[in-house]
Amino acid sequence: MEDFVDSYTDYLISSSSYTTATGTASLLSVKHDKITRALSTGVYDSKFLWKKAKPYIEELIRSKETIILSFDDSIQKKQYTDESELNTWHFDHVFGRSVKGVDFLTALVEVGGMRLPCGVEFIKKDIWATDTKTGKQKRKSSKTKNGLFREMLQECSSKIHFDYVLADSWFSSVENMICCKKTLKNDFIIALKNNRRVALSLEDKQNKTYVSIETLQPGQQTVEVWF
Repeated sequence: MEDFVDSYTDYLISSSSYTTATGTASLLSVKHDKITRALSTGVYDSKFLWKKAKPYIEELIRSKETIILSFDDSIQKKQYTDESELNTWHFDHVFGRSVKGVDFLTALVEVGGMRLPCGVEFIKKDIWATDTKTGKQKRKSSKTKNGLFREMLQECSSKIHFDYVLADSWFSSVENMICCKKTLKNDFIIALKNNRRVALSLEDKQNKTYVSIETLQPGQQTVEVWF
């Protein structure tokens, strides 16, 4: 299995076109069914990834440079594959619409421009719920993407040291920031949407006086705000 994983990974990295099980079988001179079986029965999760990446990451973080842990989610479109809790419909912000595919959240360690994956979680829509607008049944995740973010963040913190957490605006909830700063004692850089409302002082927060960050013009100055 180890040899297969390494060979399959090399095939994915080196291929300049579409990758298929048939292409892998041809490259390795094995039957197509063997590739399909290995991919469908193997458990390729965060534990598997960490086992493979651990020695390289431990060597990487020996550096005295700043260590960054970044998070991002991606969708691998698979429109012709049967729908399931794993391969289902997700909203894609790039296209501004839902696409059918596999949605996954990845954690990357970056030091001096070099990046290695240290965690991955697949977004599974494993329960059914009624759409309040249409009244129809639709798939829903029992765990939110932000909940998975916090779980992965704490798991990574238990394994490696890092200086900053980076993420886009999807992960800019107050709960995530508290997890980074108060629970794990890490600084973070997380983008905010321009319609986010903030208070400019503790007194404003207590009085529930908020303004849109779009109205702020900080220039090169740092602005302290309260959520």
